[in-house]
Order: sequence, then structure tokens, then C-alpha cells
Amino acid sequence: MKTLTLLISPLAKSAFYGAFVEIAKAELTWLLGAQEVHYKRVGAMDFFEIQASAQQLPQMASLASIYGIFECQAGRLVPLPVNSPFELHEDFVFGAKYRGKTNELLTQLLINVGLRSIEYSAVSDVKLLDPMCGRATTLLWAMRYGMQAKGIEQDAKALADIRQNVKKWCKIHRLKHRFEEGFVGKANRQNRGKFISFAANNASMRVIAGDSANAGSLLRGEKFNLLVSDLPYGIQHFTTEKTRNPLAVIKACAQGWSASLKPGGAMVLAFNSYSPKRDELIEVFADYQMEALDFSAAHRMSESIVRDVVILKKKAAY
Repeated sequence: MKTLTLLISPLAKSAFYGAFVEIAKAELTWLLGAQEVHYKRVGAMDFFEIQASAQQLPQMASLASIYGIFECQAGRLVPLPVNSPFELHEDFVFGAKYRGKTNELLTQLLINVGLRSIEYSAVSDVKLLDPMCGRATTLLWAMRYGMQAKGIEQDAKALADIRQNVKKWCKIHRLKHRFEEGFVGKANRQNRGKFISFAANNASMRVIAGDSANAGSLLRGEKFNLLVSDLPYGIQHFTTEKTRNPLAVIKACAQGWSASLKPGGAMVLAFNSYSPKRDELIEVFADYQMEALDFSAAHRMSESIVRDVVILKKKAAY
């Protein structure tokens, strides 16, 4: 075991605001197991000090809130040459900017705690679903990890935006890639069921236009290890049910989402804890053999939004 010093990323402050230290600690302890984590501040920099083994270094390299890993030698912090596990260039996740985009570090955290909550032999074997994928931030993160990912998005215009963004970065970084498009089912004027697929570096993603409540038919019964999504906050926009309460939408989707998970799979959801309440959200999925794990990452985003994270695991016997 070594005593390591971890530099908290300045980007974590913009992602999690005043709670960035608590969120970084929650992610760290969930991934590495229960242990003592000591926080200290030096000048404008924030650090954790922990005891860890060399085998844990690859996990620490993928932490959303950690910018650097150091070992103290003769009173000096010496950076450790820990390589990032990611395949695609970070531009694929951080490059695009648009209204309503989920913060990239939050998305990374959701994937990290999800991976820690399931069993798998290699990350390339993990299949991830985001049933409310927007412009595919979660799916592109999944590709950077080397996963196979799929998403559902009700706004059919998102497909063209995703294609444009990814094409641009493939050209800039001279990345060999493949695009495919078509329909799940028959073509129609509303473009429901239309999809685009993007593959590069042995990872792939597919975005399907349609209503997430119809996940079963859109995915044709495919099963996933992880379901990761940032739920609508019910503040600025009406949901598809013409209400600002996201709970109605979640109830309509719960059965299909749960059915899309393999036994032992995990669902990781970010949500506004004002609406729905955490207990209400857990109760919706309890009817489908989903159990909540002991993880939380609550942090205030605004006067009307306190975002939190819940992990729900599907019973292996279901």
C-alpha cells in the first residue's frame, strides 16, 4: 500500500458546485471501497490523501473528479505516470456544446459508479443503454471506455446533430470510423425508429429516434449490463405527458427500462430530488425487482434543482 495524493479537478467545481469535495469523495470511496480519505487544501488546489495499492491505479485514472495522482517523495509531490484507459479523443465528449447538455463529468461519474456496481470480465463486454440520450454524451463516453452503447431520443433532430458533431471530430483527428443509418421497423414520416450508428476503435453506439416508453420494441428485446441516464428535471420544459412532473414519464418507462437490463445489471439515474423524491423514484422500480444501492451524490444546482444520483440493481434471480 502507498500513500497517494489525488488532485481534485477544477472542472469538478463547475460540475458539482459547492459540494464538489463530497461528490469526489463519494465516487472515490464507491470505486475503491471503504477506506479513510483525508481532504486538504493548498493554495487554490484541493487534494485527497489515501492509502491505495498499485493495482488500484487504473481505476483512479478513470475517476471523473480527479485530475492528477501523486506520490509523496522526500516532501515533494511526484506525479505518477498513470495512463488513461480511454480510446477516443476527449473532444468527442467535451467538444460539442449545446443547450441542455448534461455535464460531462457527471456523465462520467454515472458510468463509473455503474461499472463498480456490476460484475463483468472486460469493459469491452459491457453493453450500455441511455433511454433518454439527448445528443449522446453518455454514449460517446461509453465508447471512450470501449463499450457497445445504444440510446433512445424522442427528438429526431438529435440524430443529425450527433452525426454533424462526430463527423467533424473524426475529420479533425483523422479517425477511421463507420456510419450507418436506417430504421428499426418501417420508415415513417415522423422518423420514429430511425437510427444512426457510429463505430470506431472496436466500440460502437446507436441512437434510435422514438419514445423511451417503447424501449422494448425499439430495442427488439436486447439486454444491457448498464442503463445510465440524466432524467428531465421538470423545471423549464413540459414532459411528453404535458406535465412538469417527470415521475409520470418515469412510470410509463419503468417496465421497459427494467426489462432491458440483464439480471445483475444496474440502472444509474441522475434526477432532481425535489421532483421526484428519491423514495418515490425507488418505489417505481421496486415493482420490477430493482433494489436501490447505498449511494448518493446530492448537490445543489440552483434554487429549484438539487441533483442526486441513485443506483438500482436488478435482482439476479429475476
